[in-house]
Amino acid sequence: MSPYYRNLNRHETYVTTKKQLKKYVSPLANVNFSFGLTRCFEWGTRRSNHPELKGTVVAVASFYRDKSLDISFFPISRNVYPETAYEEFNHHILLAIQRWMYEQLKKPETAIVGVEQLVVEWEGNKHLLHNVTYLH
Repeated sequence: MSPYYRNLNRHETYVTTKKQLKKYVSPLANVNFSFGLTRCFEWGTRRSNHPELKGTVVAVASFYRDKSLDISFFPISRNVYPETAYEEFNHHILLAIQRWMYEQLKKPETAIVGVEQLVVEWEGNKHLLHNVTYLH
């Protein structure tokens, strides 16, 4: 999948920019990213047991058996996502996503049992990170 970017209306935002993202993922090979490919996050049909989300999913990093990585960003309303949250995402959460990706890439082939995801949720006053595995 090549990079995808959906323009938003003035009431919506993404939690980061392509420029910020490049700072954190350019050292990583084989990373695809999309901004707004879908309007909101939905659990895959292969996943019956997953964390209950109360907030809005703003980003999902996925790691596949072929060691490829995807990062998807979803729009969020500006009136529920303050500037302080945006700053926190770009200074702390992106770093956590980068670390998570490096950890995934270090895994030996035999340790990759399915699709691993890091789901980033905005719960009104904080970001929550959820690790999820889809077994295949």
